[in-house]
Amino acid sequence: MSRLHKAALNVSVITALSLFGDSLLYPILPLYAQQLGVPLVMVGVLLSINRWVRLLSNHTAARSFSRHSVYLPIVLAAVGATVSTGMYAFPIGILGFLVARMLWGVSFSHFRMGMYLIVLQTSQPVLGWALGLTRAISRVGSTLIAIVGGYFVDRLGYHWTMLVLAVLTAIAIPLAFLLKHQLPSGSLEQDPKILAVPEIVTKLAGPTPLSTEFCCVGAFITHLVGSGLVTSSLSLLLQQTIGEGLRLGSSLTLGVATVSGLVFSSNWLSAILLSSSAGRLSDLYGRTVPFVAATALQGIALFSVATTPSPWLAVISSVCFFVLTNIQRVFLDAALGDTTNRDNRNVTTAKYNSYQDFGAALGPLIGYAAFSLSGFSQVYIIGALLLILTASVPLVSMLRKPSPMAS
Repeated sequence: MSRLHKAALNVSVITALSLFGDSLLYPILPLYAQQLGVPLVMVGVLLSINRWVRLLSNHTAARSFSRHSVYLPIVLAAVGATVSTGMYAFPIGILGFLVARMLWGVSFSHFRMGMYLIVLQTSQPVLGWALGLTRAISRVGSTLIAIVGGYFVDRLGYHWTMLVLAVLTAIAIPLAFLLKHQLPSGSLEQDPKILAVPEIVTKLAGPTPLSTEFCCVGAFITHLVGSGLVTSSLSLLLQQTIGEGLRLGSSLTLGVATVSGLVFSSNWLSAILLSSSAGRLSDLYGRTVPFVAATALQGIALFSVATTPSPWLAVISSVCFFVLTNIQRVFLDAALGDTTNRDNRNVTTAKYNSYQDFGAALGPLIGYAAFSLSGFSQVYIIGALLLILTASVPLVSMLRKPSPMAS
């Protein structure tokens, strides 16, 4: 049975701790914006500015890991995450929150790249499984906050809850220092005992491996539709479909806010429960076929969300979309890892991450602009078609490739 390398486990725990403040800010900031000196119209800008900043900070992270030992940039990122979470607790106004969100964006670039690079260097023979497991662990923080964060805000107040989260985030700083002893100092060199030979990489990639360019475009479309469009607007579309609530029997009705919360919780829970299994699947059967299947099913699920008049089918299709999105991202991350080597890994990962962030930041802007013209249903149908088209590209390549029997 494979075991996750101690450095990969550590950096995923660090990332989980650092996500506390960011994860609570999304549902809570709109409610407390006026008290914090933030105009309500600027809430959307604050919640997205960290993604726009990452278009630049991803490349800064690549240079950081190229020039310094792996633990040092992650230590500084942990400090940045702690400071930004602490800043959220105070009424510092729009300018203060912009600084805090930009600081978080830079920090997250280093967490995400550091975690990815460490897994690539320590776990090549079981890359898909290791990427899935670290993704699952890193999302425990977001899931925990989604479940209990609002309760503590109601009990302790916004100010004290954010300060408590800042203290918990600070635990990531000493954990980051431990990385110095868990990996060779000054580099991210692969342990020669577990170095993947070309035959292993070829087997994992599959008969028609996904190229670096396709992985980047696929990441852009996936995050444009999933992290950008759907995440920012699904609750409004569900409200149109199910009205004020969803009836359970003759006496119980779940309000639309409760239904939306349960649907969105499936996003975090599926990342935790299914990511490692999805990675294991890609290690066994290659990246391409699972990616094609998951992406095509994503498109079908989203099409169902957009067109069904049934409240129950809309909810089930939404949950299926989030589940498929999480497992598809594991396949895509692993496929990108297959295309990298020690010399180009930092630059390639920065490019890939920037495509993700650009899609996630652009999605809400395009979605709400299109909504004003045609409504969310039509926008979702276009998103579904984009996903199906993305799946069809490698599928066509596989079908056109001559089989060994034919040759």
